[in-house]
Amino acid sequence: MVGKKLSSQAQLKMDVVTEVRRKWGRVYGLVEQYGNAKTAEDTYLSQIARAATDVSRILMNNGYGVMADTANQMAMMAKRASGKQTKIRSMREFVVSLRQAMERAEKMIIDGEKEVSGEGEAGP
Repeated sequence: MVGKKLSSQAQLKMDVVTEVRRKWGRVYGLVEQYGNAKTAEDTYLSQIARAATDVSRILMNNGYGVMADTANQMAMMAKRASGKQTKIRSMREFVVSLRQAMERAEKMIIDGEKEVSGEGEAGP
């Protein structure tokens, strides 16, 4: 797909994935800061919950319900009462899970463009 332009519909989808990737990077940073924090841990948890809820809203509004559920679970984990190590482990799993889902979504968008343009078809 190098050198090829995406259709306007595909570009809109890629813009959503790019925005979510940027915001999810912030969530990941907050999770790691929370993991290293010795004091004021609650401030990180509230920021994680807010940022994850924002990502969930963006995904849900754009038809990525399964990914939105993962982001929402992250927000719920930040609000839930449990041990710090349990929270960190679960949050890191959510981070990895959503990153993989975003990579799959990008690949599907690009593959969908190849099918539309006929690049994916085998010759005679």
